[in-house]
Amino acid sequence: MRIAVVTTSYPASPDDACGHFVRAEALELARLGYEVHVVAPEPDRALMVRSDDALRIWSLPHGAAFGWPGAASRVRHNPWRAAGAAGFAALAMARLNALRPDRIVAHWLVPCAWPIALGSRCPAELHAIAHGADVRMLLGMPAPVRERLVSALLHREVKLRFVAHTLRDALVNGLSPSLGACVIARSSVRPASVSVPDVTARARELRRQCEAPILATVAGRLVQDKRVELAIGAAGLLDGRMHLAVAGDGPDAERLRLLAGAGHVRFLGRVPRHDALAWIAASDVLIHPSAVEAAPTVVREARALGTSVVACASGDVERWAGDDRGIVIAEPTVASIARAVFLFAPTPGKASRGEDASCHRDSSPLP
Repeated sequence: MRIAVVTTSYPASPDDACGHFVRAEALELARLGYEVHVVAPEPDRALMVRSDDALRIWSLPHGAAFGWPGAASRVRHNPWRAAGAAGFAALAMARLNALRPDRIVAHWLVPCAWPIALGSRCPAELHAIAHGADVRMLLGMPAPVRERLVSALLHREVKLRFVAHTLRDALVNGLSPSLGACVIARSSVRPASVSVPDVTARARELRRQCEAPILATVAGRLVQDKRVELAIGAAGLLDGRMHLAVAGDGPDAERLRLLAGAGHVRFLGRVPRHDALAWIAASDVLIHPSAVEAAPTVVREARALGTSVVACASGDVERWAGDDRGIVIAEPTVASIARAVFLFAPTPGKASRGEDASCHRDSSPLP
């Protein structure tokens, strides 16, 4: 069977954090014996074809519409990039028609399932996966447009999958009762696959460099919804007992640096994925105070690496915490996060993260 995976996010290199979960799922299909082609944006401008392990990658130009920190942000910053997104959609439809796959797997309902997969002439079965930004985009559309788009997907007998229960609930609540019932009946919920490299050696090195009893990491885009200031405040409240590493960049970076001052906070900037994962693996705890999430990959990566997580209730994280004692839900306050972080502090007789024999890796999805 030939499967075409169409996506607007795919890693350009092993250290690129963009779309690594798409790659993990595509590789799973290839290991099952399927012939897998990935249709994705090319970081540069030229159309190219390359191999990635068992995958065939068809990289298409997109006029800088896609990439960090997300298509919506990039188009808002430069509206001309919308033309690049439309050009990518047209090229992707043409590539699907040329490949003539038996199955199309569209990561993101918009624009990969609609209009790309639906706009192609392929009679292939269609699987569409909703990750979060696509559902938020649908909910931002006028209700008649949203209803028509979802109806078009269901008419094609698409197999829908949401990476979080909260995502499906949000979309269903934004539809008419009859259409929402159809979405529930035709969909499933399963988090995206996670695969992490072995970062044990680098993690040990980073931990040895940390003099504070507790090492914590925050990883992600530095935007207001991530509420990184709560983690910075917790570091200040613990007064030298915790060192906080902040991996990521974004429009909130300067404000957060000023807030942190000269305390025990280190801003790493936008680092390669391997380094970010090494910081997480070296840490006693990942702090994830974000207010807007669905199924945050970084939380699942931390647990795959054996690192405990202190998170605020958002998306499906609270549901995961019910099945995983390594995830603690804290109130979105500095004091609550500081108390929760202190639960994971190394104690006499308990090895610190840097002294662990190895970093546990598990690519299986959470229940």
